[in-house]
Amino acid sequence: MMRSFGVLTLVAMMSAVAIAGDTGMIRLAGTPEQIGTQWGQLHRETIARDVEASLKKAAKANVTREMIIERSARFLEIALEIAPHWVEEARATARAAGVDEELYVALIDGESRSRYLHECTSYAVSRDQTRDGLILFHKNRDNTDRPQVAPMLESSLEGIHKFIAVSNVGPLRCSMMVNEKGLAGSGDYPADRKKDSSTLKLPPADPQYRGLMAGTILRHIAERASSCAEALAILEDFVAKGYYAGGDVNGSHWLFVDRTGAILEVCNNSRHIVSKTHTQKAYFSRLNNSAAARKLREAKEPIDFSTFHNISRDPSICFRTSISGMTVEIDPDHPELLTCAWIALPARTVAFPVLMGQSHIPACLADGMANQLGKKGPAQADHWAAVERSIHADKEALKVELAASIEAGNPHTAHVEALNQWSQQQAQKLVQELASAP
Repeated sequence: MMRSFGVLTLVAMMSAVAIAGDTGMIRLAGTPEQIGTQWGQLHRETIARDVEASLKKAAKANVTREMIIERSARFLEIALEIAPHWVEEARATARAAGVDEELYVALIDGESRSRYLHECTSYAVSRDQTRDGLILFHKNRDNTDRPQVAPMLESSLEGIHKFIAVSNVGPLRCSMMVNEKGLAGSGDYPADRKKDSSTLKLPPADPQYRGLMAGTILRHIAERASSCAEALAILEDFVAKGYYAGGDVNGSHWLFVDRTGAILEVCNNSRHIVSKTHTQKAYFSRLNNSAAARKLREAKEPIDFSTFHNISRDPSICFRTSISGMTVEIDPDHPELLTCAWIALPARTVAFPVLMGQSHIPACLADGMANQLGKKGPAQADHWAAVERSIHADKEALKVELAASIEAGNPHTAHVEALNQWSQQQAQKLVQELASAP
């Protein structure tokens, strides 16, 4: 059934409290204290379990609580300089979760230094090769099987961009993200450890164990950068100042796509950074000769959303370790409202759409329920592709209505609440689909 501008106006008059009180949607917004408190309450049990596990792991290596805190002093020093709200938020999370504040802050980046070796796959296509000039980005995250969530953060602090991310439960960091300025990005293992991919070459550097890790740096970029150029400037600045930690791996590999359609690959270690802008038909961060990569390069027609997104479930790049995936459609004209992130937890399952203009995100994405249902369900690539095509067509119709409503001068609140309502409806359908999957 077609919506109408009358519906948009009616939705605008709905009480924000009524939406916030609906258990189907969650809003992570406000001050660092408010965001951190809600996050800690939402994931209290998981956070407490993870902190205990970290202490046990450390004890086996004869590392005490005090040593963990001391070894994270450099991280805390940098965080207080560039983003003190992270520390305030983390302390509030720890209090709400009932865990040791100092230890929780120390583990924000400290825990990631013991990560296992897994390579992720990010890809993009040139805008002149897409249908109607679409700007598209994707990452499949390959890692150990930890609960995956997709928060949307909207800080009340001046100068902090709203963003959607995918990450582990725990400290609010980013494995992949897109922000309200139309910048999408991902971070993974350095180019010299990848198979069949990057040609970027870094001079060697000694490893550095104190500072910031990639997930925290990517959050900073989400909060502060508006373009590929600004993301690169932040990385260059952090490397020059010695902020990048890196650990034994001592390197990170990045992909950024912005609202102009620019595709930027970056690689850095503790002392050096190199980058390259890509203009070929399809760029893959690894598995460059995979069946998935060939399908995009050999496509005879302009690449549409479905073709681009469905590639993420191709067995040549989607594995048992592909614990999450996110495809982003960046809207160049209204990125703060109409950019859409399609979030699959894990990557093989159906993707939930979230538009940047929403004030709330489906609770199942933020609390981990979608991840639990997705892991239990079988891989049904053809079925999920059909479901997503239907949802995508409905989303495109909604965009047309919203564009006309914007042109007509209707209030912004009408558009926000219409997006909330639409996303919630799609989430409810998809949860039912996952719950009933054979």
